[in-house]
Amino acid sequence: MAKVSILPFQDAYVSEWYASQNFGGEIALFVSQYLKPGDDYRSLLQFNVDKIPPASTIEEATLELTIYRNEVSGKPINVTVHRLLGSWNQYSVTWNNQPKAKSTPDGVVTIFSGPPDGKVRIDITDLVIGWYDGSIPNHGLLLKGNERNNNLVGFRSTNFEDREVWPVLHIKFTDEKLKIYDQETLVIPDPSQCAPLEASTPIPLGARTKATFLVKNDSDCEHVRAMLQVGHSDNPLDTFFDVGSWIHLKPSGYPGEAVALSTDDAAEYARVLVRGQGGEKVLVWPRSYEL
Repeated sequence: MAKVSILPFQDAYVSEWYASQNFGGEIALFVSQYLKPGDDYRSLLQFNVDKIPPASTIEEATLELTIYRNEVSGKPINVTVHRLLGSWNQYSVTWNNQPKAKSTPDGVVTIFSGPPDGKVRIDITDLVIGWYDGSIPNHGLLLKGNERNNNLVGFRSTNFEDREVWPVLHIKFTDEKLKIYDQETLVIPDPSQCAPLEASTPIPLGARTKATFLVKNDSDCEHVRAMLQVGHSDNPLDTFFDVGSWIHLKPSGYPGEAVALSTDDAAEYARVLVRGQGGEKVLVWPRSYEL
């Protein structure tokens, strides 16, 4: 899985109290109410997602913000993310001319009273997928806080001198070269009935394709082994050929212990064969990658 971190190419806040003034050059992004009703703040950001390769699948998108001012008192407040429905310019946007935003939030984070610094992360995966595939016009997003009580929150903007605290959009994705198959749970059969062997579903290889199987012993048995096999057919009853030797799979009592078996041999299909004493469960996560 690949990851890209994108900085906004526009960010600014708007102030209801200074409704015709622009704050696109400030070092902060404010949300929520400050001193009294009619003194609300909102912030706007816009990201370009063109860095993600075509035909990719976005798995996760997280907006990361750094708080430097926290005046939340008493009950916590929610800061919500709303897709913007019209265009805007960082150096001309004001409260009076801010574009409309969708009323239903695309993400939310709870801000508690406490230290004025720290990072918060907001899941906006569905919104970013929409920007990427074109189903949602990318006019950016709006941050809103509690606009009923005095709970001002300030985040750092891209005008602040330290890049480490700028807003950033983290996106995890798989590109068209990587194909992820469904996880399989293999149960090794009882040796009194048949050979204690079980095989995963074959996945296709190709002239420039590498197959990898992530394999984990999900039992407490010390005698589970795995071997990679290749074949010319996806029929599990046809002949498959061993690649390498049996690999020991540690019991589930070893957290994080598993093996990765890979091949780019000249064959049409690949699979994993496992053996044990009967009844053991083995988890398999197949992957293929075009070289």
